[in-house]
Amino acid sequence: MALRPTRNTGEAFRAAGALSTVGIAFVFALMIGFWIGSRLDRWLNTAPWFTIVFFFLGLAAGIQNVIRTVSQAFPTRSTDKPAAGGPAAPEPGESAGPSDRELFNGDK
Repeated sequence: MALRPTRNTGEAFRAAGALSTVGIAFVFALMIGFWIGSRLDRWLNTAPWFTIVFFFLGLAAGIQNVIRTVSQAFPTRSTDKPAAGGPAAPEPGESAGPSDRELFNGDK
């Protein structure tokens, strides 16, 4: 009997594929920042200042890329907003629906 991939299996493979590139992209961002900084330092004769600054800019870009990739691979559902066409959340101090007393007495 052959196993059939389900929709969840496809989503898992898609997420694994996206997450497998995170490490490479992070290191690549660091290397690009370091390379740009060292080239600027060599050109302007300001070593090591631009190298340090651009290394940290590459680090920030790498972290931002990791956060973006992980949040796309594992989206979260917000419970603050009602679903389209669903009932709106009650205002503070308002009841979310009929009370138990109203339900048992038949009042609406």
